[in-house]
Amino acid sequence: MLRGMHRSPHLAHAALACLLASCVHGAAAQGNSAGIGPAMQDQNPCLKQVSKFEQTIGFIRQNQGAAAAAELKERLLPAKLENDILMKDGYCGLARHLKAKKLID
Repeated sequence: MLRGMHRSPHLAHAALACLLASCVHGAAAQGNSAGIGPAMQDQNPCLKQVSKFEQTIGFIRQNQGAAAAAELKERLLPAKLENDILMKDGYCGLARHLKAKKLID
């Protein structure tokens, strides 16, 4: 499903939005790839929002493989940018960035 998306970043964004809308509940039931427990999510709503993105990446990893998930995540949220935002603004800053890029609701 997601193979060949390197040609169209808009398609990648649309696919991720679709997965968030339709599949995040299934991925949440299986746990999330960031290892964030439900008790911690309840304490920090920003962390819960970031977790939705990570759950979607985890779903892609399960269905398309680690390489496809890593490639898509790096295209949508480069590791350096993610780290910079986390260090400067924490999970709330990262959640704001993901919302601005329409990667989460």
